[in-house]
Amino acid sequence: MLENPAKSPAELADALNLIQEQDDDLIAGLVDEVLKDFPEKAEAYRNGKKGLIGMFMGEVMKRSKGKADPKMATQLLQKALDN
Repeated sequence: MLENPAKSPAELADALNLIQEQDDDLIAGLVDEVLKDFPEKAEAYRNGKKGLIGMFMGEVMKRSKGKADPKMATQLLQKALDN
């Protein structure tokens, strides 16, 4: 595709679903959804099992089909879990 592109790199990335989602509201909604689906895990995180952040991240990424910006998702998760 890249050797003789009929489309620009941006168009190819969009067509191949490679663009990361950076919409705060969308990612925050996914975070809220995940925390509501796993209340016992959220409580365990708040009680010291900080390793569960990876499980929450996996769920956010799965629900976003891998498109959520990982840095943003981690920040939103930590903020939601620390409240």
